[in-house]
Amino acid sequence: MSAEQDGRGGRIGLHDFLSLVKVGIVGSNDLTAMAGFALAASRAGGMSAVLWAQAALVLGGTSALIAGCCVLNNWIDRNIDALMERTRARPAAAGRAGAGLTLGLGFALVGIGEALLAATGAAAALVGLAGAFTYVVLYTLWSKRRTGLSSFIGGISGSIPPLIGWAAVDPELGGPAWILFAFLVTWQQAHVRALALMRAEEYRGAGLPMAGLAAPGGVELPAGEARSRLAVLAWAAALLPFPFLILGLAGAGLALALFAALLDLAWIGYGVFSLRRGRAEPAGSRPPGTGSRMGRPWPRRMFAASLVYLVLVFGALLAAPLLG
Repeated sequence: MSAEQDGRGGRIGLHDFLSLVKVGIVGSNDLTAMAGFALAASRAGGMSAVLWAQAALVLGGTSALIAGCCVLNNWIDRNIDALMERTRARPAAAGRAGAGLTLGLGFALVGIGEALLAATGAAAALVGLAGAFTYVVLYTLWSKRRTGLSSFIGGISGSIPPLIGWAAVDPELGGPAWILFAFLVTWQQAHVRALALMRAEEYRGAGLPMAGLAAPGGVELPAGEARSRLAVLAWAAALLPFPFLILGLAGAGLALALFAALLDLAWIGYGVFSLRRGRAEPAGSRPPGTGSRMGRPWPRRMFAASLVYLVLVFGALLAAPLLG
């Protein structure tokens, strides 16, 4: 991809483009959206030529919609991103991408995504629009700088893609679709708390009340980091019932549910073992800017484990109905 000129003379290449759209977030949301689609299709009698075409529209629409929302998030958060080590090199924060390019790209991608989803039916487009509004307006613009509840609001927006995929097949969004949604809302809380602990000093320095770690201005809340570590494990444990609630959705049935439950137990066990062996660094042991790029060991490992869990479980949920 050749470099583009932004409104202020900077050059935006492929690396910056991928950073603006947050390609990793796009990929994980695509996975959960397509799992929702495949599970709904299995309940409707399996994949047909029409549903394969629908699947392509859902994949393209979800990708464009999520990418556009991430670009808008990059622009809105450019000032606080500039304060944190892990985000200060992003194109908008570093000044390489101006308002014209960033906002134009963001809104264009959202529009393309909505058009593709609308081609599958109004339900998927409306669900996608609700997710975009929740992420860009309710989370990024309103709650992120004001309240620790932002982790729940952001978690809701991140849990909508399975509903998009499901709505493309079943516009009425039956009960199992909402089980998938609740599954992801619960997973998001373990995931985001591990991230908050991993980057605690940076979030405090930026004055963000991330996952209950700090109030605006960097004042530590009474819960503290010790309770936040326990919260990561508690939210991970809360995932255990969900695979058994969706037994009837996938061809693998009990085998898939047991796989997901064992994976969750391994994640929890690893976290408990790490804490008991004293691998978690004490709060404040690593000040901002002094080797904090990779974060602290225990939350970094729990964060990575949450991603492995998501990919393996939703990959299985996607594959089981297709193979079955």
